[in-house]
Amino acid sequence: MVTGEPDSVRVKFINGQWLVRIVEGGRLTQQLFDIHAEAEAFAEEERHRLGLPGEPPTAEPVETRRRGGRGR
Repeated sequence: MVTGEPDSVRVKFINGQWLVRIVEGGRLTQQLFDIHAEAEAFAEEERHRLGLPGEPPTAEPVETRRRGGRGR
């Protein structure tokens, strides 16, 4: 229970995974994703279901953007 917290959907990068945190009616639900785009799509679906406004995507951490090495 997250008493007093309004309904919300948030995306965070934690320990190499994307966490979608949903608060609905004082209850907390969390869902983990390995792929950022999947986490953002799920979060957007949950916002729509709850009647919440959309939010811009969460920025990817620098280390996830550098996987391919240096471009030449």
